[in-house]
Amino acid sequence: MYVQPTFAADGAYPETAAVAVSLAVRRLTLSDFRCYAALRLDVPEGPVVLAGPNGAGKTNILEALSFLIPGRGLRRARLSEAARRDPGEDAAPRPRPWAVAATVAGPDGETDVGTGLAAGEAGDAEKRLVHVDGEAQRTQAVLSEHVTLQWLTPQMDRLFLDGASARRRFLDRLVYGRDPAHAGRVGGYEQAMRERLRLLTARGAADDAWVSALESTMAERGVAIAAA
Repeated sequence: MYVQPTFAADGAYPETAAVAVSLAVRRLTLSDFRCYAALRLDVPEGPVVLAGPNGAGKTNILEALSFLIPGRGLRRARLSEAARRDPGEDAAPRPRPWAVAATVAGPDGETDVGTGLAAGEAGDAEKRLVHVDGEAQRTQAVLSEHVTLQWLTPQMDRLFLDGASARRRFLDRLVYGRDPAHAGRVGGYEQAMRERLRLLTARGAADDAWVSALESTMAERGVAIAAA
């Protein structure tokens, strides 16, 4: 849940700040996600603490929430890695489809958002599905128009000491909250970058015109990302 304190007119933090809740999850439903075959949580108002022994599935619930925004979640997992497995079951050639759905209360009322792994045949590329209020969406970027999340985990304790890639992802998630279109720009930049690398490392001469077009896309998206 995200809260925004109300500051005094001069910008000072008041002794007793009024706090307005701008986003809250009212219901969370999981299907074949991690250790949960099925789960429904009706969430009360106010802060929520998840408690239980190791291995109870607390972090899995937090990871499910993290999939309500664009990206790979707090564990940086592939979609197939989040699919539930039976005890002793190895990674299947065709993972179970899974789903995470939530009812989110915001300033404009409640919105139902959902995402998950689409069913497919063995060897098919992973496909992420996104629905908002029951309507299928073309890209996951639309999630940032309805949900804003941020997290810090023990694995991120060296966030500002180690490599820059983790810091960029952290800052991107901060920007999503202010500018939902930022997710689409980042996704477009990364897709063009991967395609350029694939062309340059493939056997045979790369198509110069194609590479040039991809580099132009990267430059345009890069400038927009920096401006955000």
